[in-house]
Amino acid sequence: MKRLWTYVKRVHISIWTLILALVVARLLLPIGAKYAINWYLENKLTSYKGHIDDFDLALYRGAYQIEGLKIWKRTKGPKEPFVDVRKIDLSLAWRALFKGKFLGDLKIDQAKLDFVDSEKKEKKQVGAEEDWKTVVGKLVPIELESLQLTNSEVHLINRDFKVPVDVVMDRIDVRAKNIKNTDDNKDLLPSTVDASARLQKSGQIEADAKINLLSRIPAFQAKAKLDELDITSLNDFFLGYGPFTFHKGRLSIYAEVSTKENRVKGYVKPFFEHLEVMGDKEHFDSTKQFFNEAGLALANLILRSSKKKTVATKIEFEGASNAPDIDKWDAFWGAMKNGFVEAMKKQLDNDISIKDVPKKN
Repeated sequence: MKRLWTYVKRVHISIWTLILALVVARLLLPIGAKYAINWYLENKLTSYKGHIDDFDLALYRGAYQIEGLKIWKRTKGPKEPFVDVRKIDLSLAWRALFKGKFLGDLKIDQAKLDFVDSEKKEKKQVGAEEDWKTVVGKLVPIELESLQLTNSEVHLINRDFKVPVDVVMDRIDVRAKNIKNTDDNKDLLPSTVDASARLQKSGQIEADAKINLLSRIPAFQAKAKLDELDITSLNDFFLGYGPFTFHKGRLSIYAEVSTKENRVKGYVKPFFEHLEVMGDKEHFDSTKQFFNEAGLALANLILRSSKKKTVATKIEFEGASNAPDIDKWDAFWGAMKNGFVEAMKKQLDNDISIKDVPKKN
């Protein structure tokens, strides 16, 4: 009886020791992980540095969260981050785990990405100098089954001009599912992606795609549209990079594209409505701007001659993915037909699929 009691006592002590060890590990692991990530972001990036505010674990669902991630160019500092993310949540994809696959579900909330263009190399911030695949691999060390990006934004900034350029795409929401095809979908394109965003706080962007990321050469079939962008909201960009400006007008774009085996087929349909490219009292800062504005004024004349006050065409392309053939003459005659004969339909044609992609001759 005494031996049994001694054995029970030892087991009791061992259990409590194990529980205590797990509690200590649970308390120390987030601290250690936060230190390791910050050390890596501080010392191992080439042209950039980074920092996270917090790291936490959610053991009950097999997840961890990273809060307050910032990455900035070493020559700029943390007040001008290239990447600024409020929260990253990576959890185990249990449905994949039940099928013997170790995959994750990634959620990113309120990410902001600032691309800075400039003629001066030290002011540029475009990310081309860094191996981001390795950086992402450190923060997200497992392959993904799903991805969700919410309430995010991307900026294109250039402060070289008298009026700084800031082109913004905000309210970005992206959802990608079945990335590794754990649903055993037999379709050629088993994964789905849905996305929406807003351009310049004006035009609404909607897109959806079917993708196969498991094939040797990834294939996809996508549709996208941009509705009712107030084109004057891009005047700072056009003035800096053109230079020219718009007095008024709206832009809508509809597009479909499919690709497989490095071949592509698709189209883009741009619609310019009530477009005026030069005001009555335009100020010309340079000879280059004068000739740009004069050329666009000619476009104004064509618009005013058109009964529909809309310029639209359909630009079709197909061939090798890196250099497809574009039917320029069809695009030109399409614009003439839309302006003077029959208006083009302002919608997706829904006539491009993965089966339409031509094979290599």
